[in-house]
Amino acid sequence: MNYYTTKEVAERINRSTVTVHKYVQEGKLKPVEDIWGGHHGLLFEKAHIDAFIANMPDEKPGYTLSEAAKTLETNRTTIQSYLNEGLLPYIKHQSRGRTVTFIKENDLKEFSEIYEKRIREDRLKQRQFYNRKRKEAVYQLFSSPSLPEARLFRKGLGEWHFIIPQTGKELSYNEGIYQYQLSPVYPVEFGKRIGTPGYAKINLPLRYSLTYQFIDLLYQDAFVVNMYMDILQDRMIILMKDHVFYNASEELAEFISSRLEEGKSYYKQGILAIESEQDTLSIRLSREIKQWIKQLSNEKGTSMQDIAREIIEEKYRSIHSHSI
Repeated sequence: MNYYTTKEVAERINRSTVTVHKYVQEGKLKPVEDIWGGHHGLLFEKAHIDAFIANMPDEKPGYTLSEAAKTLETNRTTIQSYLNEGLLPYIKHQSRGRTVTFIKENDLKEFSEIYEKRIREDRLKQRQFYNRKRKEAVYQLFSSPSLPEARLFRKGLGEWHFIIPQTGKELSYNEGIYQYQLSPVYPVEFGKRIGTPGYAKINLPLRYSLTYQFIDLLYQDAFVVNMYMDILQDRMIILMKDHVFYNASEELAEFISSRLEEGKSYYKQGILAIESEQDTLSIRLSREIKQWIKQLSNEKGTSMQDIAREIIEEKYRSIHSHSI
């Protein structure tokens, strides 16, 4: 038989029969005339339906992994980790002849509200503020004979560009480099990781002179591997390992101390120390437990210390929630 019924068309295009009738009303599908009247319902030529399928609009049931990553300002790998952990619901759907993973809009929105802290922490760890290939970072100082001060900037996964602090003017990256011949005043090195536990958390206002001063001091004196940053509206959130700065002004030290949300700071005669409040806890574990923790850390793309901390904190919350 060279014809499809309405039900068969619905199955072929992966839509409901109601949608098939809608497509007919819109002129997207054209049924044939049953001149003999031997069939109840509509009939469609197979060749017509096959041609429609080849050119039919791709009506996606949600976000692709790339679209979800862009919405949450993260990457596909992180989104996939949420799916693997069962935190974010997803569906499999046929799209253009292949099976594709989709995330419904409502599910993504609900996930972003429930796991806001986790999303932010994961985004921080990606170091989107740093371009490792060019050794350039957000708010790094650039200069040229025509522009004595320009700041490199990027929000989330957006394009890199320059901000001129004095005027607030913005320049594209290529415009700043090639037209104004901007060059970095200092390199920003990725460096080597230190083993001190925890991070101090600093909340700084964007486009503020003392913020610029601290960033210059931080980039020239510390390594990127020991810090994380995130841009949230008009704020810059910095997480940093313990560090001592030897050329800090008293004004800058007071400013940073007032912006510390987690951790502690000390200042004396130009020396500014910023420390986490987290203490080191050493414990002995069996080989089997260590291997299990290592496996979990590999699956989640984090350190064994972070996994152990999560397990202990979860146990602590579980005990105390039952005692309330």
